[in-house]
Amino acid sequence: MQFKQTAAGVYVPKYLAKPAHRAMAVVFWHSAKLDRVVVGLPEQYPVPAVLEKLGFQKVVCRSAHEVEIWSEKLRAQERRDEERTDVEREMFEAPLVAIIRSDIRARMIASPNAITREFCRNALEQMDRRERENQLKRVSFQHSEAYEDGK
Repeated sequence: MQFKQTAAGVYVPKYLAKPAHRAMAVVFWHSAKLDRVVVGLPEQYPVPAVLEKLGFQKVVCRSAHEVEIWSEKLRAQERRDEERTDVEREMFEAPLVAIIRSDIRARMIASPNAITREFCRNALEQMDRRERENQLKRVSFQHSEAYEDGK
């Protein structure tokens, strides 16, 4: 078995001695003007001309720490995009839900018997429960991060 001495003077088997830097760099394209981060192509490829016109620049990450920093920026961007999507959906659905709720309440008040009133009350409770459950929570990560974490 062959050993390699580390900077701290510790001897480690060669098969366990891994470089501190990634063997293959992870590339992101970042536009400060648009506040956007995109996962790029391998390092040898330039930023496409279309993206250069939009202000994108290549960011080459050689260490896991750099990759984590840019991945967090990408996740924050995705959260912002998802929140915007939720707001747009809510703007469309809110008036429809209000109409349905008012109709159910009117039917509950005008119901001829207790069974119908109970049915309408349960329908309103289910609508409330579904509104709370429909709040999606997304978690995103890069495949290289998942592989390193053993996921």
